[in-house]
Amino acid sequence: MTASSTQSSSSLQAYSTPPGISSTVTSASSSDPFPASSATATPTACGEHGNFTLTFDDLPNFVPNNQNQTDITQAPPVPNPYHHLTFSNGYVYAPQPSEPYLPSSAPHLAVFLANGSGVTASSVQPGEVGDGPYESMSAFWFDAFSAFMGCDNAGPNNCTMVFTGYTWSPQAKNEIATYTQNATLAPCPGLANCRLQQVSFATSFRGLSGVRMQAFVSNEQRMFFVDDMALGWSNNTCQAGLTRMQYQ
Repeated sequence: MTASSTQSSSSLQAYSTPPGISSTVTSASSSDPFPASSATATPTACGEHGNFTLTFDDLPNFVPNNQNQTDITQAPPVPNPYHHLTFSNGYVYAPQPSEPYLPSSAPHLAVFLANGSGVTASSVQPGEVGDGPYESMSAFWFDAFSAFMGCDNAGPNNCTMVFTGYTWSPQAKNEIATYTQNATLAPCPGLANCRLQQVSFATSFRGLSGVRMQAFVSNEQRMFFVDDMALGWSNNTCQAGLTRMQYQ
């Protein structure tokens, strides 16, 4: 993977947009969550095609014991691949009371711990959800529409989510950072029974090999929460659908 040398995992100021990378700034919405659809794209004789939503609710239930019921670091990692996509190290999933945010679709949501713990996925950047070993295959490129997000932030300052869209470059023979978008999330005082806020991705977030998510408060990287990622396959030809059927 190729990332811009101006990027840093610990400094928001490092995310000034490099030349040639499209940048967007948005605000999150606190509107009611939309009903989540199936995490799996529509199956047909030509394989999977169309839009889908990653709800994390089809993952095995996690029941914490009495010793770690409020310790999110004890939650299981998001398995790889999950609906053909690879989650970087640091992503776990859990129900309450392990986390302060209410899922937009119960019972699970995903959490990025921001400390690098969890299962290792060396083919993607920290905080990235991507195609992993299939990043050069157009059958696994996807469009990103929206996600429900929360930040480990009791206030008073807002949290800034930084999204980086990666696309495959045949010239570089690697995926490259192509689009960036910032979104502002309001704090959740007390960090209890918090509501996720919907972030709509820019229309440029299409044909991606990966999307990296990071959260910052006052230039300090924070843990974040995500649910109901609305995505869609970019290539919906019959051949692409059959290719997706051949892989996990």
